[in-house]
Amino acid sequence: MIRVVAVDDEMPALRRVGKLLEEFEEVRVCGLFDKSSALLEYALTEPEQIDLALLDMEMPTLHGLELARKLRECRPEIQIAFLTAHEEFAKDAFEVEALDYLLKPVMEEDLARTFRRLAKRSGHDVADEYEPERGISVYGFGPFSVTSDSGEQIRFRNSKSKELLAYLHHHRGNPVSKAQIMEDLWYGRDVERTQVNLHSTVYQLRKDLEAFGLSEVIGQSKIAGGSYSLVWSPAFDDVVAYGNEERLFRRTSSLTHALRAVQLYGGGYLVGSGYGWAAPRQAELELSYTGLLEAIVDTYVRQRRYDIALNPMQKWAELLPLSGRLHAKMIALLLLMDREADAKAYCELATELLDGADELADIDYARVSADPKALF
Repeated sequence: MIRVVAVDDEMPALRRVGKLLEEFEEVRVCGLFDKSSALLEYALTEPEQIDLALLDMEMPTLHGLELARKLRECRPEIQIAFLTAHEEFAKDAFEVEALDYLLKPVMEEDLARTFRRLAKRSGHDVADEYEPERGISVYGFGPFSVTSDSGEQIRFRNSKSKELLAYLHHHRGNPVSKAQIMEDLWYGRDVERTQVNLHSTVYQLRKDLEAFGLSEVIGQSKIAGGSYSLVWSPAFDDVVAYGNEERLFRRTSSLTHALRAVQLYGGGYLVGSGYGWAAPRQAELELSYTGLLEAIVDTYVRQRRYDIALNPMQKWAELLPLSGRLHAKMIALLLLMDREADAKAYCELATELLDGADELADIDYARVSADPKALF
């Protein structure tokens, strides 16, 4: 499926493009906008992939070329085609590596040509890129859950069999000794009773999985006291998907991948589960998540979209309430939003919160207010 957005300040022309796009079965229209700012905000906040942006050249407040440059900065993977009634801008379009240049009134054959060029430049059939893969889906962000290939959520007879599955999946197919499992899941309990609990839990888990067509998923070895492992290859794993999106963001600087990762993270890894063994991984993922939030905030500030930077900034502050550098950036953001009174009030609260801490040195209102942008 090819995901397309379009912007044109002339509504009749915008409606015409929208109707033409609907004629293509492989196209999904993600948004039609009559203002450059509205399309830019969508691109800055929507984690869904955008394959093609159709931009009117001549628009008030933000010219099509400038809009293209801003899109390239935050989402370089978006292909751009310009719509215009004048040919004189064609040369300028090459500055932003435009895919195509369509003269108004746009015809169906014009868009067909653009989509052929899109497929050629992408190097593959874009329509096949988003086909979902059937199979098991595992969700580690939020409460742990597993969905079968039929879309049915697997039910567990007791909480311990669910925890055991989460634990084995946490170890990514690596065998875990029985002794380690008992230590992590039944810490401090009587050894003989714990062995009985482990065997009965493994038995129950196997039954739970077999009820949903998942047999021979729990591997077992009797070497060196015995161990268990999980033998499966989920079609989707939200924690793996998060890691992939984070790596893609670090490599490409595309906001698309950062937003997708943040969306996948949700409330955190195995949040609310009470699984003590998950704490190190929870801390590791939270650290990478806060890094993504900061990168998103910095991108929004560079785009001068201070209003939409506030939400991820607040999420970041909730996670790291004792970070002086974070509080300094919040003060700077409020100043950039022309909310000086709020910035001063926030500075006072942060100063009280960090009273006596080394982090307090980062909160210097005079320094921050002298050049708020320097902090981003």
